[in-house]
Amino acid sequence: MNLIHRIMGNMETPRLLLRRWKHGDLAAYLHIVTDPQVMVPAGCEPARDLAAATLMLARDVRNDMCYAIVLKATGEAIGRIKFQTDMRRYHVNSLSLGYELRRDCWGKGYMGEALQAMIACAFERRKVDVLAVSHYADNYRSQRVIEKCGFCLEGVVPWACKRCDGKICDDVCYYILRDDYFSRLSLNKVG
Repeated sequence: MNLIHRIMGNMETPRLLLRRWKHGDLAAYLHIVTDPQVMVPAGCEPARDLAAATLMLARDVRNDMCYAIVLKATGEAIGRIKFQTDMRRYHVNSLSLGYELRRDCWGKGYMGEALQAMIACAFERRKVDVLAVSHYADNYRSQRVIEKCGFCLEGVVPWACKRCDGKICDDVCYYILRDDYFSRLSLNKVG
């Protein structure tokens, strides 16, 4: 995977750099993974202490598909975004996305920008045929970002998951097909 990552490299948007996590990112990482308002709606258990956060960061440092979302202006990591196994598709060249953003950065368009970079990477670099993403039915912030980024509604899985807070949630699922992605690119070039 290290060779693949070197080929894949970082991703840049006008305001963001998506790069691999480093152990030196721990202070910024703590602001993300210890906040229940960030982690629980994303389906992740918040880190309860420094030791747990350090273990989570070590895992993300080793994960070739997990990126820090970094503000180019300050160099500060404000979120994480990752490719992951698409659990709803078998024997299909697909990936799914997961993400969290520090709460004080909500509503500024950062996640949409990061998501667009990951979409381009998925189809142009990783050559997937399907890219999926989902959110819990009560996570309206994620819903808006996902829809703005051009994902198509696939459906709702009722009672799909019991979150770490004990709530049983419906999972709202979306996708983009490779052909649709490249058709949109062609249309944007013409328009």
